[in-house]
Amino acid sequence: MTRFQRLDGAITNLAFNIRKDWKAIPSWIAPCVNKDASHIGRQEMTAVGRACISRFLVDEIFSRCFHPGLDVDTSSTLKAIEQNIRRFHPSMNSQEESDALTSKVLQWRLATLDGLRDALGSPEAEEVKKAFAQRSTTNLTAHLINCLSEPTPPGVEDSAHMIVELAVSIAANLPLESRDISIIYPMPGDLLSSFIMKVETGLPALDNPGLLQDNGSDHDGSSIGSTDDLGKDNGERNDIKGGKKEKPKGPGMLSAMMGQGNGGANKKSGLPSPGIEPEGAKGDKRDTGPQTVRFAGFVGVEVRGRQVLVKSPVWTVT
Repeated sequence: MTRFQRLDGAITNLAFNIRKDWKAIPSWIAPCVNKDASHIGRQEMTAVGRACISRFLVDEIFSRCFHPGLDVDTSSTLKAIEQNIRRFHPSMNSQEESDALTSKVLQWRLATLDGLRDALGSPEAEEVKKAFAQRSTTNLTAHLINCLSEPTPPGVEDSAHMIVELAVSIAANLPLESRDISIIYPMPGDLLSSFIMKVETGLPALDNPGLLQDNGSDHDGSSIGSTDDLGKDNGERNDIKGGKKEKPKGPGMLSAMMGQGNGGANKKSGLPSPGIEPEGAKGDKRDTGPQTVRFAGFVGVEVRGRQVLVKSPVWTVT
């Protein structure tokens, strides 16, 4: 919990420092942000910064890295195998089956780490880890600079380096845990789940949302995969009743997993176009339907089958 709290604090500090310097809003979140937010440069843009940085970490580190001390190809392949054990498992019909799947994943991971002990214990592993952190820092810095006005605000790279170092430290410890830890990033349009999310306030209402842009931009596919893989057991908790877990892609995936029987509400929420939905469906959501996520400022973290360590702070469509 302390590691994640430090990471959240570092992300919030950078997001606050650059809140007045945005020239463009990434397309995946633009429909959830008021058009004049970047000109005002206040709380809404701080929240946008938190969202963009948090999603980058999930996309590029937590969902793609088995261990940062391994070469990138090996690490990403092992992470994909770990995720696929859950992804292709049949639907859960009981809590016992869900626990058995978690045990299966843990046994595979611990056995894999035993086989990699010589590689992870070598002097080269620390160098590989440093190179991974440097590459991730460069990518995060470039990701932010592309959205910021010139000249680039001072301290962006140093802050990005601190954030990445914290994230890589977490990524290096996660596979060594004897527990199975799930990290999720709720996407715009997902249904609110009080189990793993907490509602934040203080942002202006979404009265003048940005236009929905081309869905193929940014790195949407990788992020959707990360929420599918890393947050899947949170959905399985609800899927024991027989809910569906298909749709490996699409911004409403957590909605399907966290729907808890509200399948009809999922269809009504218009998830492929979250930026358009608040205009046409706001009244229905307020009166009868579950709340939907506008965007999230940080990840949610659960020890599968035991407890929630961190609830993802989210702003909802109201």
